[in-house]
Amino acid sequence: MSRHVGIVGVGQTHHSRRRTDVSQAGLVREAVDRALADAKLSMDDIDTVVVATGPVLFAAVNQPEKWVVDAIGAQNKSVVRLTSGGGAGFAGALAGYYQVAGGFSERTLVVAYDKLSEGQLQYSISTLYDPFWGREFAVGIMGFSAAYWRARMDALGHTEEAAAMVAAKNRNNAIANPYAHQKKQVTVEDVLNSKPLCWPIKLLDVPPISDGAAAIVLASEKVAHHSTGRPAWIRGMAYCCEADNAAERSLMLSEPLAIASRHVYRAAGITNPRRQFDVVEVQEPYSCFELNYYESLGLCAPGEAAELIASGATQLDGDIPVNPSGGCMGANPIGAVGVIRLIEAATQVMGRNETHQIKDAKTALVQSGGGWANLRGCAVLSA
Repeated sequence: MSRHVGIVGVGQTHHSRRRTDVSQAGLVREAVDRALADAKLSMDDIDTVVVATGPVLFAAVNQPEKWVVDAIGAQNKSVVRLTSGGGAGFAGALAGYYQVAGGFSERTLVVAYDKLSEGQLQYSISTLYDPFWGREFAVGIMGFSAAYWRARMDALGHTEEAAAMVAAKNRNNAIANPYAHQKKQVTVEDVLNSKPLCWPIKLLDVPPISDGAAAIVLASEKVAHHSTGRPAWIRGMAYCCEADNAAERSLMLSEPLAIASRHVYRAAGITNPRRQFDVVEVQEPYSCFELNYYESLGLCAPGEAAELIASGATQLDGDIPVNPSGGCMGANPIGAVGVIRLIEAATQVMGRNETHQIKDAKTALVQSGGGWANLRGCAVLSA
């Protein structure tokens, strides 16, 4: 029988375009030290460690867990290293969750990071396709995202303005986030008038590229009280995948995210997502994806995402605030983003978010994913 698992400590770095003051291992140490201090623990109290990063080429270091283990003082601990592109942090958290839920560990430390200023990000993305079946047709993540958004525009009658509303909302929320590295007030008109990159995607629809790390401490109910009287309990968590080039793939809804959310909602007793969640944190690699997530997560009916963002419901003062932290538009250390979203949601339900505490937040939804938009997962956290 699985055990209850809670987030009892969190820590992240101050993200920036280039962290030239520390090595990759030093970046990880910053986040780990903060998470352990927040949980009132030392590395001696940790049973297992999960290290999550983007693909090797993202940061140009092979087998980085060997470097990281020494830097954080985790010698002789059980260590797992994994990657799933942009969803690496979330996948790492899921691996850590199962270690505790399955009784293999009382406390697991999960740390995720990327130092993208030192790697070959675009080369990595361009070569991730199957070399025989897919690489010839690869157009890069921006080209795919543009095609995806255009397909929704044609089918649903949406305009560029809907995505611009998402970008403006998240960028403005990020201004108060002490860990974000892009902090500039932006209007919808600013987004619409920004430099075209791959129509309909424009410069301000795209998140920054960041160096950063994030860490969480997961604990069983047996020991959670040693760290905090109010853990963020994980009530459900799932990560699903579909083929990257499936001919029948729909660009309307994210099927793996819809499947993952059904599993998680069933486990958490969620029957009306719009009314039962107090706050939502999503990983939006481009502004248009957040609209897809509204629908795939059941926050609105299929095809109604543009109306939802226009209504103001997902703003800080709306009935379902999405990305109070600013999401990826404020900071985007790709492999770490899934853990950052968990941190932001956890601090909300713990009642100690540093900048945008949602009043009486008790239940939070987290979405993350990677790959070619074919890996998607979500989690429900509660006080």
